[in-house]
Amino acid sequence: MKKLLVVIILVLFTSGFYFVGAMAKEESEPLPMKKASISERQLNTLGLPEQKIPRFLRIKNIELDASSVFLINANTGQVLFEKNSDESLPTASMSKMMTELLVLEAIEEKSLAWDTTVLISDYAYAISSQPGFASVHLEKGNSYTVKELFEAMAIHSANGAAIALAEAVATTEKQFVKQMNQKAEELKLENSRFVNSTGLDNADLGKYFSVGEFEETNTMSAQDLAKLANYLITEYPELLETINEKQYVRNNTTYPNTNWMLPTVTAYGLAYEGVDGLKTGYTDLAGYGFTGTVEQNGIRLISVVMGTSSKTERFEETEKLYDASFELY
Repeated sequence: MKKLLVVIILVLFTSGFYFVGAMAKEESEPLPMKKASISERQLNTLGLPEQKIPRFLRIKNIELDASSVFLINANTGQVLFEKNSDESLPTASMSKMMTELLVLEAIEEKSLAWDTTVLISDYAYAISSQPGFASVHLEKGNSYTVKELFEAMAIHSANGAAIALAEAVATTEKQFVKQMNQKAEELKLENSRFVNSTGLDNADLGKYFSVGEFEETNTMSAQDLAKLANYLITEYPELLETINEKQYVRNNTTYPNTNWMLPTVTAYGLAYEGVDGLKTGYTDLAGYGFTGTVEQNGIRLISVVMGTSSKTERFEETEKLYDASFELY
């Protein structure tokens, strides 16, 4: 009996020791970390205190008078606001961002240089001479460098300059438009289609239109415009230096920047701190649009506003987006 009691005590003691040891081992191992959600990981890159980061950062309770709107934080890719953003709509001159991209790529590939001289075709001359076409008048017989034409297009949205550059890159606008659509496919711009280099309606080009039907025009979604803008300034940040210029000057004639939100453009009372791009657009079919970008305190936003009713409204609606966004942060 005594022997049995000793055995029981030994067994219990040994089991208890093993149990305590097992507990000590488990407690000494770190617990598995909880994975942050995508939105939390994105927001952590902004340098905000973790405990103050909201799970979903998004603008609410804001009404915008526009056909389509899209706003992202370019640092994280997070969508802050959208309205009909995947709808393919006429883009007008905002589609010149694709023309800018292809010209910049041609320069990078050394098939063009900034000082390359460009001959002005009858087509480029005719469109540059049309009143109301954001014209920088191109004179036949005069030489223009790629740099001069690019500045005219980027700063004043000059249509004739865009056509001349398209012909310099691909010989004909028809071939250039093929490149535009190929690049759109490469960048996965799924709701975009180009029929010319300018964003004018084909009907405005008259006998010179070469792609699509006579009644067609360039179309893109607000999401595609934002994606293109983000790619453009990420790959070619030096572009921002050009499009920040207050004006383009040629032959003692001054052509103002069409982006009235630039801090350098104060005449219209719409300047906004940190705005440094990007592209305006207007046709009767498209209405007034603006693809903008702004940076404050290390946070860069990219916005797209399409189909507003006036020159100023596209900027006023963009201002509402920027104000609401920076209040979030």
